[in-house]
Amino acid sequence: MMIPARRNIKSSRIAYTLVEMVVVLGIIGLLLGLLFPSFSAMLLKAKSEYCMTNLRNIGTAVSLAATDNNGQYPEINQAATNVYPPGSGATNLIGTLGSYGISTNVIQCPVDLYSGASSSFTLYGSSYEWNPVFDDEVTVTPILYLNANTKIPVNNSRVRLCTDFLPIHHGRMNALYGDGHVIAR
Repeated sequence: MMIPARRNIKSSRIAYTLVEMVVVLGIIGLLLGLLFPSFSAMLLKAKSEYCMTNLRNIGTAVSLAATDNNGQYPEINQAATNVYPPGSGATNLIGTLGSYGISTNVIQCPVDLYSGASSSFTLYGSSYEWNPVFDDEVTVTPILYLNANTKIPVNNSRVRLCTDFLPIHHGRMNALYGDGHVIAR
């Protein structure tokens, strides 16, 4: 019996050269460079949507508070505006709407929180500014008083109740309206 002779075949290995590795890393770097700006924009958009959800939650709580208050918007005092004198019974957003599910997390805009020490939440205790013009007005047909003789009924979809303090969402502010819708303006 004859034994076949052994062949001296070099095993072929797949190996990458340095040039090939640099090209692959360059392509990956280029793709990441193209995707990073869109990822940042997507992250800011998500934070803006979270802010809009906070305002919708405030709108729901205002609606519930109005139902308990004979259909009238509640009186809310902000530290930034201080419209009502002490002892009037008007409190801040959490004091007025806390029993309707509004907590510290709801009155914090995620974009505002990244402003640090100069954030509205740090300065005023809320990222949102309450518009006291329609406080204690009937929610279905609020009236705008221009002077003693001029009263204008206003559609509640035109009544701006609450907004961001500053235009921090790409130069825009999110705003809550009387009928519960929220838009960036």
